[in-house]
Amino acid sequence: MTFKILSLDGGGIRGVISVRIIQEIEQQIQKLKGKSLHEYFDLIAGTSTGSLTTAALAIGMNTNQILNIYKHETLEIFPYQSRLCPERLPLIAKYGISAPKFSNEGLINVIKRYLVKNQVPIKIKDVVKPNILIVAYNMSTEEPTFFVNKDCQDTLWYSDIPLWEICVSSASAPTYFPPYELKNKGESYAYVDGGVAANNPTLAAVIHAIKLGYKFEEIAVISIGTGKNTKTYKFEEIVDWGLTDWAIPLFSVILNAQARTGNLYSEEILGFCNASTYLRFQFKLNKISKSFDDARPENIRQLIEATEYFLNHGKVNYTEIYDQPNYLFVKEAIAKFIAHN
Repeated sequence: MTFKILSLDGGGIRGVISVRIIQEIEQQIQKLKGKSLHEYFDLIAGTSTGSLTTAALAIGMNTNQILNIYKHETLEIFPYQSRLCPERLPLIAKYGISAPKFSNEGLINVIKRYLVKNQVPIKIKDVVKPNILIVAYNMSTEEPTFFVNKDCQDTLWYSDIPLWEICVSSASAPTYFPPYELKNKGESYAYVDGGVAANNPTLAAVIHAIKLGYKFEEIAVISIGTGKNTKTYKFEEIVDWGLTDWAIPLFSVILNAQARTGNLYSEEILGFCNASTYLRFQFKLNKISKSFDDARPENIRQLIEATEYFLNHGKVNYTEIYDQPNYLFVKEAIAKFIAHN
């Protein structure tokens, strides 16, 4: 039997793109398999905004509920656009002129609001099915942490940590939010966004599946991006860039590079010959805002509309025979993957 993985990239507010695509996948699973999404997938992996969706799906929330969070509550996380606005003055007073753009208060509040059961925070060990994997980067050890609910080890140091804290750790994007502190036996760890290590968590998820005892040929993955940034830089534009010039775009460059590199490796390893084992959904944002933090209703509407167009008119490579590309409409590719797995 195939071990099925759903892998979700980071990307801030652009995570609404992933959720809308997952909504289509959820409908096809119900139609073709008669199962819910978290029953169908054996492992859901996410980085940053993808970690929030991973956790929500794992506790049984449906995509309509998650989509509504993006539509109606993300302004609490990203309350303004300019780093020079008056609302940011308390952060500057606390951290200095190089303060992160936002407090993490809104991020914490929104996540805590949903990752509870009977008003008690859900711990990562409380998630029984599916397997989950959440990526965050530990600045104190300079190593990524792959938070999982099931492992070969008997105990994991973070098993009793609330799931919302792990998600906040994964989503604490440098320059946007302060790092988040997790503690273990008196040790303090400073965590930042998992996109620093693996904005596309597909390979981490595959390795975890193998650790759980599954063979490589038994694994199948649907990987979902948050829109491809089409901004490019000419040599003349960046040749004289220094610290100040790189400060804002650097994190975006790192995330895009991480996601694209992860996809290239995944294609070579998993899906070069057979798309029924690796199916990637990603499209160019073109004229739409590439911002990670524009939670204004108009921008969210545009992101959803672009995703609708991709679902209805976009095509993806569904190669089944070596070196013979076969481009299918997105919905057809989703149906074919589910039917095969």
